Amino acid sequence: MTYNNDNKKLNAGCIKIFQFLQLLYKDEADYQRVVEIFKDEISTKNAQNSNSIQVLINKYVNALKIFGIKIIKEKNKYKLQSSLYSMKLSTDDIKSMSILLASSQNFPDKKSGDTVKEFIDKIKLRMSNEDKNILSTYIKNSDYDFSFYYSDLREQINKCIELAEHNRIINLVYLNKKKEIKLKCKVKDVIFDSRTAYLMVYDRLSRENIKIAIPNILSIDDSPASTVNTTESTTTVVFKLKGRLAKTYHLRPGEKSTPEGDNLIVVTRDEPIESLLSRLIRYSTDCEIQSPKFLRDKMFTLINDMLKNYDEE
Repeated sequence: MTYNNDNKKLNAGCIKIFQFLQLLYKDEADYQRVVEIFKDEISTKNAQNSNSIQVLINKYVNALKIFGIKIIKEKNKYKLQSSLYSMKLSTDDIKSMSILLASSQNFPDKKSGDTVKEFIDKIKLRMSNEDKNILSTYIKNSDYDFSFYYSDLREQINKCIELAEHNRIINLVYLNKKKEIKLKCKVKDVIFDSRTAYLMVYDRLSRENIKIAIPNILSIDDSPASTVNTTESTTTVVFKLKGRLAKTYHLRPGEKSTPEGDNLIVVTRDEPIESLLSRLIRYSTDCEIQSPKFLRDKMFTLINDMLKNYDEE
């Protein structure tokens, strides 16, 4: 008789665990719902004692931890952090997940982006700790360029890129906190984040760089008179030096450097663009311009033109 009673208690406990797991997998494990599952194990005397109820729930949570199922409590809800079974994922699988997660932040419809995040979160429940760490590393070091998502701004973005490539000084009108701001400035670069595209300009009066969201730009006056003499124009340039050059390079006035493994990252601000390009080209494959993008592209073009001339000879 005792054996049967023990069996009944054991079976009842197993059923409660499965009911608890069902709520967890559906992400519906609100505290009150969980209490409803286990409350019949609490004596009438302790039914209103929240500590007694919490101790009982913790007992089941700890039992599940033995089987590798991690559970946390956030605010008033229990959530799964891992599953009993983990999927075997390849490096490409994990990298694809990081790209999908990063690109979803650019979706015009925020709900669609949230749906992707929920989908990735559900997959993470069935990932091993090693794979989770790899995914976190990919996300942390993400440098994907999703500028192609800005289709509604494509015309404005192309115009701004062209202005940056030709070192134009423009008269700009844009919105800042619902106020119209007029600014005469030099166009430096077009940059992107997960939500929008920005025009980076240099305000000569305040002597500072300003980042303006392209959707907030009301008008741009780029008359021919606003062209800057490229031999006199300067901008902030970041380039990487590799190999032996990274060890023997001597910084010039206005330059700062940061080691990166066997490489050297150099930031320069005061050297005229044409002069800088002529110097960096001499370093050949041991030098790589990292930003701004238009200057990197310009260097590639110059190198390719030189190679064509060499081939023709």
